[in-house]
Amino acid sequence: MFSKKIKYINWIAPILCLAICIFTIYSGQSSNTIGTFSFFLIAIVMVVIFYGSFNKSFLYTILLFFIPLSISIKILGDFEMQIPSEPIIALLVILFIFSFKNSKADLKKLIESPITKIICLEIIWSVICSIFSELPQVSFKYTVVRICYVVAFYILTIYWFEKYKKPLYFFIIYAIGFIIPIVNGLKFHALYNFSQKVSFPMPQPFFSDHTVYGACLAFLIPILLGAIILFVKFNKNWWSIAFLFLLLLLFLLAEYFSFSRASWLSLAMAFFLFLLLKMGLTSRIFLIGIFSLVMLAWINQDRLIAKMNESKSLSNIDDLKQQITSITNIQTDASNTERINRWKCAIRMGFEKPVFGFGPRTYKFIYANYQAREDLSYISTYNGDKGNAHSEYLSYFAECGIVGAIIHLLFFLIPLLFGIDLVKKCKHPKNKILATSLLLGFFTYSIHGLFNGFMEEEKMSSLVFISIAALYAIGELEKRDLEVTI
Repeated sequence: MFSKKIKYINWIAPILCLAICIFTIYSGQSSNTIGTFSFFLIAIVMVVIFYGSFNKSFLYTILLFFIPLSISIKILGDFEMQIPSEPIIALLVILFIFSFKNSKADLKKLIESPITKIICLEIIWSVICSIFSELPQVSFKYTVVRICYVVAFYILTIYWFEKYKKPLYFFIIYAIGFIIPIVNGLKFHALYNFSQKVSFPMPQPFFSDHTVYGACLAFLIPILLGAIILFVKFNKNWWSIAFLFLLLLLFLLAEYFSFSRASWLSLAMAFFLFLLLKMGLTSRIFLIGIFSLVMLAWINQDRLIAKMNESKSLSNIDDLKQQITSITNIQTDASNTERINRWKCAIRMGFEKPVFGFGPRTYKFIYANYQAREDLSYISTYNGDKGNAHSEYLSYFAECGIVGAIIHLLFFLIPLLFGIDLVKKCKHPKNKILATSLLLGFFTYSIHGLFNGFMEEEKMSSLVFISIAALYAIGELEKRDLEVTI
């Protein structure tokens, strides 16, 4: 009888989160800020009361389902919050703090990993740069959010992977939640005959624009493909295989109509990496290859720029060939010229403050002063109020200096090298297939990060940190001669 009561109490968490979601969306639309905060307060008190029997893994599942469904709501003026994902992340972090004593031994082992070390180093440097920031309040807020993401999507993910050995499960839950934004976006897009120009607002209100929407789709496509292969080879559950196949087709359709050129390019590069992995690629060869490509591009930069100047293709034309070839048009394509304008601003800012930068997430508030008239296009603004640096790596150079840029580059490079070696060394077929699909998913954003920056958004950060955590967990299973569960 007592166990049944506990079972019912465990359902308080998901019911509470669902209630938060429904109520806050309603209150956000009706500008009922006081009601929103009152409900949050009541919800947090209830969570603390029922903490003893709180089903944290179920709460984590609900979080992953709601991440692609979360919408941005302004609270207290200009302060924005993703509802309901960010409150749930906060609850998970609080629960982790309460159970920290029980996790000390596991945490000590986790810190020994080079992946964890670079994550911790990035947070430490972010704190230091926040102290010297031009806008300390903005920088410290971002740093706190980043710490919460690390706890919720990296540390807790590893703990639950260790317990359940089902890394694929969490990505499928995220993908299922993604169905609603995809259907909503395609329905809206269809009203305008799937015009490229309508792709920008198409994913709203769930995604800010088509680029982050396309990046998340691209991240999940290799993982869904890996899931299908795993189920076909080892599970033989044809209902699950049919569902995953239809889900993959939906994602491919949505990716095409996202009209995100960076996402298309990242998928093409992921396929190329897959071919290299099949040929026995090692981390050393990968590193040498990347270094060689960078050096070749640097030596031949004048020739490459001259070649790009010849391109006249435009990205805002409803023609697939033009949209693909427009990637090289740096003269007349407004999207490209504005991106180059942002890159130049980031470089100027980085050279002005090369040690600590201007502070984490300050670029969008400051870059206007570093624009040059000759770099502006018709979509530029003198106010400089159109977002980030359009590059993960250059953004960190402007905001955290040379050291910050190097650390952030290593944040992507170390998991890539780890994943490549893991794929090569995996003895168990299940581990190898899953590690390959996770590595390819992570690689799509490593490429996408050259052209855009979305790590401040939980929609992308969750995928990045969970994939890194999953690669780490698979590595630990291989050490113990164990396989993942599907």
